[in-house]
Amino acid sequence: MKELNFDSGVVSYSLNGKCEVSFNPADRAFAERFYNAVDEMGNLQDSYAKKAEELGSPAEAFSLAKQRDEEMQKVLDGLFDTPVCAAVFGDVSLCAFANGFPVWLNLMLAILDEIEANIGDIQKQADPRIAKYKAKYQKYAARYHK
Repeated sequence: MKELNFDSGVVSYSLNGKCEVSFNPADRAFAERFYNAVDEMGNLQDSYAKKAEELGSPAEAFSLAKQRDEEMQKVLDGLFDTPVCAAVFGDVSLCAFANGFPVWLNLMLAILDEIEANIGDIQKQADPRIAKYKAKYQKYAARYHK
């Protein structure tokens, strides 16, 4: 059988040297899944933060945080169609802060850099959505990292 080889635009990336994912950073379908995942993860973090304020004990808060992380891991693993969270984050909560943002958002911002480098028009549409999350989490970082 003859084989046809062509460039599909798919690029493989190592995530902190712990696992590999592949996607086409110029693929509008991947970009749409990416932005939907950012929205969903942001909404999960917000809804769980509101629920946590109503809890009476640290044990309840830790249980809720674990549930939140499990739901967020499903979203992130679903974005890549492969389990990346266990390898990349280990036991670290996806909402733990690093460099002023939750670690899940740090990963998403790194992916966004790849998308920005490869897609022009879609970025113009998406900038306001991601800017909303950057501003919100910078506000959280300022409040909790004094």
